[in-house]
Amino acid sequence: MTTKNERIDLRVPSALKAMVAEASEASGLSISAFIAAAARDQAERVLRSRQVLMLSNRDRDQFLAALDRPARPVPSAVQRAKKRYQGHVE
Repeated sequence: MTTKNERIDLRVPSALKAMVAEASEASGLSISAFIAAAARDQAERVLRSRQVLMLSNRDRDQFLAALDRPARPVPSAVQRAKKRYQGHVE
């Protein structure tokens, strides 16, 4: 079990407090547990949405086509890699 040692204080309108109290009671949770769960769920949703790339069908097709094309070597990068590699091989 994770130790709970951080606090978040907030002020809300009385109507919201009453709604949260009613919902937490209906859920069988304390107000703190209810708010923490709701905050965690929303935080996960927000962070997950930042990790997803939404593309139109056209953009998706172009992206996949680019992945399917073979990479073109960059001569200067190939030369640098060759020099680095030769320094590690006897």
